[in-house]
Amino acid sequence: MSRNSARTDEMLENENNRLLESVAAKASLMKSVGLDMNREVKSQNRQLSDMDGDFDSSGGLLGSTMASLNNMTRSGNSRFMLYIVAGILFVFFLIYYLTSMR
Repeated sequence: MSRNSARTDEMLENENNRLLESVAAKASLMKSVGLDMNREVKSQNRQLSDMDGDFDSSGGLLGSTMASLNNMTRSGNSRFMLYIVAGILFVFFLIYYLTSMR
């Protein structure tokens, strides 16, 4: 019986070693995936931060443009304002026409 017991113990130990190697390989793979995800998240956070700065500067430019337009409308020069609105509408429809052709 001790021979059977030793053989069973050896088989169980071999099976445990095989399963342990499998778990170690999977853990290594998970670590690699986690590190890749970390790099990707850091890269995307950097891009979002850059975009935030770009949007802030665009918002400042838009705000100053709107302030200038408000000053111009208060000055009473309605003919000039009509030309600006007509020009903006023309550009909008031109862009719409050009994009709808594709």
